[in-house]
Amino acid sequence: MAHRNVALLAKASEEITPAFAAFLSPMAAMALALGLWAFAAQLALTSQFPIAGGALSDWRVWMLIAGGLEMAALRFRSQTPNR
Repeated sequence: MAHRNVALLAKASEEITPAFAAFLSPMAAMALALGLWAFAAQLALTSQFPIAGGALSDWRVWMLIAGGLEMAALRFRSQTPNR
C-alpha cells in the first residue's frame, strides 16, 4: 500500500512540476517590473511607487524576489523530462 502511494506521489510530481515551473517565470517578470518601477521612482524618473513603506518598497528586494523566482523556475525546468 505504501509503495503504491509513493508511486502515485511521484507521478503527480512529474505532472505538476512543469505547470509550476511555467508560472514561476511570469511571476519573476512581474517582480522584475516592480523592481524597475521602484528603482525609477527612487530616481524620480516615474510616478511614485505605490508601495510607500516597508520592505517591499525597496527595489533591491523586488530584484532579489525576481532572481529567486527565476532560479526556482530554472531548477524545476531542469528536473522536468523533455516532452
